[in-house]
Amino acid sequence: MDAGLTILRVGGIDCATVKDEYFNSIRRFCNVSDCFLAGNFDFENLSSGGGKGGDLLSRTLDGKYIVKQLNGCDSKSLLEKEFLKSYVDLVSSGSSFICKIVAVFLHPKLGNFLAMINCLPTHVESWSGIFDVKGTADDKVLVEDGTRVPEVHKRCWNLKWMLSEAIGCEKCVPTQRRRYIAGKKTAYRIPLYVTKDQKVEILNSLDEALTLFEQYGLMDYSMIIGIFRPPPSTTASELLRLSSLPNCKAYLSQHCGDTTVIYFGLIDFLQAWTGAKKCASVMKTCCAPAPISTISPKKYARQFRKLRGVAHDVISSARSHDSLISSKTATCTFFDEVDELKATVGWLHEKLARVESRITELEK
Repeated sequence: MDAGLTILRVGGIDCATVKDEYFNSIRRFCNVSDCFLAGNFDFENLSSGGGKGGDLLSRTLDGKYIVKQLNGCDSKSLLEKEFLKSYVDLVSSGSSFICKIVAVFLHPKLGNFLAMINCLPTHVESWSGIFDVKGTADDKVLVEDGTRVPEVHKRCWNLKWMLSEAIGCEKCVPTQRRRYIAGKKTAYRIPLYVTKDQKVEILNSLDEALTLFEQYGLMDYSMIIGIFRPPPSTTASELLRLSSLPNCKAYLSQHCGDTTVIYFGLIDFLQAWTGAKKCASVMKTCCAPAPISTISPKKYARQFRKLRGVAHDVISSARSHDSLISSKTATCTFFDEVDELKATVGWLHEKLARVESRITELEK
């Protein structure tokens, strides 16, 4: 195993690397340069990501990588020798959904950070949806129809919200809160249309990752799912490019005239089953809506495998990307043109329906 780097240039700062002999292997596998953060990151852009623990994070200037503060508990999970070796072996297999951590480094003043490859490609300007899902009541929509959905949490001092939601009355609940709640329900039930072969690959890849997490006592991880609907006029070469991007796992298929490119990534997988988590589990079992996320690693993996909210409705009736691309390059008959026109009309109707729904929501 190559010893890797001792110093990593991050923005304009030299930072000491941590166990780079492992992360160097991932960089080599993913064709990531040792200079990937030099001039490509600004520590001034760090902010709380709104996730577990409020750890600081930021994307690189080109958007291809995410730099995140590594807290003590996550650091202990990641840097444990046996886990790290197993993790590197799995993500270097080429078929894993697990996000690829390509460096861990020590900032002279701010502490430890990790740098990982963004699971979602940077070229998509308008996502149909980005979902953070666990198969629990914590599922949520991050982006809907190209617009970020803000997280508006219910707090104990918002008594009107709590009472209104409890009795099913929305008059005292702000529009953004209603949208956030609706997004959580959407994320939990979203169907993902893929082919039979794609479904088998998805489930196998997911099972490999869950076996690793369960073995090392990790829980509360999430699947990030990005859904992009190319316009009906998208060329075959563009579809092929979208489905074969490096370091972004994508599945291209078509269902009922609707072409989708779906990207997957497993994130936030360093949470250990600690005493604090066990106490929180007892409290949430009594008070939080089911199914909850704070459960033992074994139960969490079993719950995640049920694919509720993750790929609970992975439908295998879609057309494969090969046949889809082939049909784009073949000589079109009259009936092919009619089918293409129907797909375009359906796509426009769907866009219009979503716009009308958003307008109605804002008028309430």
